[in-house]
Amino acid sequence: MKIVLVTGSEGFVGSHLIKALDKVRYQVEPVCYPLLIPKDGMCIPLDVLNLEMTEDVLKVHQPDIIFHLAAISSVSKSFRDPPLTYSTNIIGTVNLLEAAKSLKKNVRFIFVSTCEVYGGGENISESTSVVLKNPYAVSKYAAELVCQNYAVDGIECVILRPFTHTGPGQFKDFVLPTIAMQIAEIEKNKRPPLIELGNIKVKREFMNIDDIINAYILAIEKCKPGNIYNISSNKGYTIGKAIEIFKKLSRVKFEVKTDPSKIRKVDIPILIGNGDKFSKLTGWEPIVKFEKTIKDLLNYWRAKL
Repeated sequence: MKIVLVTGSEGFVGSHLIKALDKVRYQVEPVCYPLLIPKDGMCIPLDVLNLEMTEDVLKVHQPDIIFHLAAISSVSKSFRDPPLTYSTNIIGTVNLLEAAKSLKKNVRFIFVSTCEVYGGGENISESTSVVLKNPYAVSKYAAELVCQNYAVDGIECVILRPFTHTGPGQFKDFVLPTIAMQIAEIEKNKRPPLIELGNIKVKREFMNIDDIINAYILAIEKCKPGNIYNISSNKGYTIGKAIEIFKKLSRVKFEVKTDPSKIRKVDIPILIGNGDKFSKLTGWEPIVKFEKTIKDLLNYWRAKL
């Protein structure tokens, strides 16, 4: 049985991934940042910025596959704290690859990058030019280059560029979870019936986390080393469209107003990919409807509150 070490297991995507991997033919070794270990689960403490600690963890657990999710993943946070973003996302990746190289065995290294490296547009394929518009995108693209540099000595690097996805458990820093949370609070009379947002004309894919996890599991076996793959549904929705669905599902009426302070100085109006390369290779396609994704988010926050 192959051993999969998953970094960032305490995070939104990581927590979903380890649950899914537990159901298939892998031995899963979840690692978490030491201060963020979940109270209700077993997790190996690891600070990827500590090279010695990283080497020790990999030496003990001897992974065949490393699924690297640990990162500062919020664009807004990357603007607030570029040094933390660059150190975590770049040096953390370097340390993991150094530790993997020291194992002196074949290791498949799956690096989860981002669609943000394209800087916007529609029908974006893997050959589309890179345009870096925020510190998060810069850090992820730099880490991609690091991965390509380490693609020797038995390390098989696969780079995934997922487009926007969401679902239960995603941090409230992200737009759809924050809307869902505020509606749940309005329903419980914990806030006035007003939601303030930035640019609601922004268009993203907003895929469901379950579809993304299915894609990641397929990537482990089917993706070819040295390749970059978009994970994309090829279609998008505006935040305004999401609000329409939220209003239908809400138990109370609410207003939406634009707050200029929430509009990013460097915004990306449209970010929609072309995922044909990955889909043709693996047979994957997203199946969860946008309406269900919205409903899942709202019910999650209702339960949480």
